[in-house]
Amino acid sequence: MTSRSLRQKADAGELVLCLALVQARTPEIPLMAAACGFDAVYVDLEHTPASLETASLLCSAALGAGLVPLVRVPSHDPQYMTRALDMGALGVIVPHVNTPAEAQRIVDTCRFPPVGHRSIGGPNPATGYKPLKPTELTALLERDTLLSVMLETPLAIANADAIAAVEGIDMCLVGTHDLTAEMGILGQFRHATFAEAMATAAAACRRRGKVLGVAGIRDLELLRELVAQGLRFISAGTDAGFFMEAATAHAAKLRALHV
Repeated sequence: MTSRSLRQKADAGELVLCLALVQARTPEIPLMAAACGFDAVYVDLEHTPASLETASLLCSAALGAGLVPLVRVPSHDPQYMTRALDMGALGVIVPHVNTPAEAQRIVDTCRFPPVGHRSIGGPNPATGYKPLKPTELTALLERDTLLSVMLETPLAIANADAIAAVEGIDMCLVGTHDLTAEMGILGQFRHATFAEAMATAAAACRRRGKVLGVAGIRDLELLRELVAQGLRFISAGTDAGFFMEAATAHAAKLRALHV
């Protein structure tokens, strides 16, 4: 499976399910994610102390498990994006993209010429270290590299159509917590203002042929409504969140044994 197949799944109307890795530091976790039925994992470098070296280990493990490895970089700094891609990630998720000019700079950084200006590296985990000609290597990586921009402010939503129109961007991922915080309605995902913002992002993605993604929503009924609007990529939760949820519930059941 490659990120291209993720795009194909989304374009075919299927849901892509992704697990965010915030505490994982060993290769077993991506294998567990695959066993649980996820399609992809993303290593979060924005909100964690994880290093690029750790991200590389997790990306390689994900590839071996048949998952698509993505990395959420901490900023727009080109070195994070290019190094994440060169170490085996099949895509990057870039936070806080507010304008089409910012989206274009991401494309310039992450796409090979003539679309962008990504430096030519050598074989890496994403190519299976196969001995490929430079033209074959770049064609393979260009095909399989998924570029996702996060819309997390009212300005980003206002510019959603122009951002989605940038050639080389594959997905617009709405960061719901930051967006609602910026709107002054943190976590109020049923608020009319948030609903309007999601409708705007969904319309932009449909119009421009891009994948619509969402992170931070657990309400299944709301997700069902968003799927009807075109949602195809769901960041379903974090490794830490799922651990805490399951462990807390089980501990409560065990405590109830002593009456």
